[in-house]
Amino acid sequence: MKKHKFSFLLLLLLIMPGCAFAEQVGDGVNFATDTAAYMQDLSQFGQEMNTWAADAATDPQAREDLMDRLTALKEESAQYANLPVPEYAADLHARIAEYNETLQQGLDQAIANVEEGKAAFESTGIPDTISQVNELMSQLNQLIPN
Repeated sequence: MKKHKFSFLLLLLLIMPGCAFAEQVGDGVNFATDTAAYMQDLSQFGQEMNTWAADAATDPQAREDLMDRLTALKEESAQYANLPVPEYAADLHARIAEYNETLQQGLDQAIANVEEGKAAFESTGIPDTISQVNELMSQLNQLIPN
């Protein structure tokens, strides 16, 4: 009986670290997937923002749509900041978090601009921030083996 208990205990000790490793791998995959999706959303926003701003200047519905997009991006940015980060990606996450802080300020300014009837992205820094994110995404893509 003691032999079976010892074998069972040994089995548990061997399996448990493997579970933690599998969980870490899963977290890493989730982080990579979520980061890639977030960066892609920022890139897409950057490509379309000038069109949205031009439409919002003359169309009240487009203005509402732009406000919704700005608010949604602000929420997505805040959610990204709370993403669980694997240890190996801490530096990358920190860089993106810095961009997010700048982006949050720019989004606040853009929302205020739209509410005041000004050009949406004037003096917001959003185009520069998105450009920096795109540059970071390009650097990351170069690290991926073909």
